[in-house]
Amino acid sequence: MERIALSSSLGKLLDWCRTQSATDLHAQADRRYAYRVDGKLERIPPEQFPVPTNDDIVKMLREAFSSSVCDRIEKQYEMDLSFLCDRMRYRANFSKQQGAQSFSFRVVPQRIPQLDDLQLPAMLAELVKEPRGLLLVTGASGQGKSTTACALLQRLNETLALRIITIEDPIEYLFLEDQCQFEQREVGVDTASFAEAIRNAVRQDPEVIFIGEIRDRPTVQTAMQAAETGHLVLATLHADSVCQTLDRIRELHPASEQDNASALLARSLNAILCQRLVPGTANKRIPCLEIMRHTAATQEAIARNDLNLLTGIIEASVSEGMHSFDQHLMQHLRQGLLSEETARYYAVNWNRLDMEMHGYVAASSGILKPDAKQ
Repeated sequence: MERIALSSSLGKLLDWCRTQSATDLHAQADRRYAYRVDGKLERIPPEQFPVPTNDDIVKMLREAFSSSVCDRIEKQYEMDLSFLCDRMRYRANFSKQQGAQSFSFRVVPQRIPQLDDLQLPAMLAELVKEPRGLLLVTGASGQGKSTTACALLQRLNETLALRIITIEDPIEYLFLEDQCQFEQREVGVDTASFAEAIRNAVRQDPEVIFIGEIRDRPTVQTAMQAAETGHLVLATLHADSVCQTLDRIRELHPASEQDNASALLARSLNAILCQRLVPGTANKRIPCLEIMRHTAATQEAIARNDLNLLTGIIEASVSEGMHSFDQHLMQHLRQGLLSEETARYYAVNWNRLDMEMHGYVAASSGILKPDAKQ
């Protein structure tokens, strides 16, 4: 793994961002550096760090990274890697904009997150106890998918003796083995692709396979096959709702194969957790989730691609561990964790939420419960 000297220009820039509690840093030629704190994008004052030219960015990267890595950054249109700077780990993406070099860095916390700390529904701990099947953690970029997925893996690490293979691009959290044995593989370093790594993983005696991100058809196909052959497969995917998740997976397949893909997904899918982070009253973002679990009703809707039925099924199945995004939002609102203004802004259907607040629609309960380790 690349190590960046704190004394380098990039090291000084990252250190300043650390003092601001920034989670992300973005650089583009001829524009002010941007950083993100608690989800809000800020600009670095030019008097703090001057606006970089393309030559400045290239020089900064050449000073910080090895020549082999810099050659790859400059020759490739896009590239991912992870690196260390003063004991902090970062996930990096390098890209081009109008022929000039850009980059985006994200801090990877060193402490493996605990489910207890994340204000997530307690029933999530039950989902990773399933011996087989596909568990998807979805959401838009920057909504905490990786954090939630790694917290689920850490719960397994603390409670069960299992072999877990992770396939990531790049590796984010480094797990310290407790009850579980981990093998962490990085695409482009340890394996050629996600799909190739999954195919080999099923021959390496794992109970659990973690896929850092589903991006293409070969990955989702091998993931579903692994789930059907007796493995618990945990994966993340970029999608903003349960229905959009299912649509995205279908659209990764040719039209002639989409019905077969839906049928396979209906059989292999354990649950979808779709997560968004919303501003809380304590000036920190809190997670709101839409959760769909495998039942006869959801299986039939997925197999028939009747996705318009899923929202109603989810909202009516709180007792079975499911709930919609708005139902979770309402729970947060009733507990004073977010303001009515925030709920109004983020609600999928604010009119229904408003009616529930005023007692015109029956309220759901039991979503947020104390999380006692099993």
